[in-house]
Amino acid sequence: MRMRPPALLLAFAIALSGCEETSKTETKTVGWFLDHRNELDTVLNACGENPGELGRTPQCVNANEARNKLTVQEMEDALK
Repeated sequence: MRMRPPALLLAFAIALSGCEETSKTETKTVGWFLDHRNELDTVLNACGENPGELGRTPQCVNANEARNKLTVQEMEDALK
């Protein structure tokens, strides 16, 4: 079956409309969050406010991992 150009263009547009950008900003790494504590707190608050939508996004996963590393470091420092 051969599609005509307008039909093909319409099909392409419909397919693209289903694509959604998962994040409007660049995903920060764990190391970045460790170096930027204020931003870490901001992201953790946003993740906590909407865990159903944001909880498993790369940004929230990395922020939570950074928080875990900070907690471990603080505990190790307290034991010294």
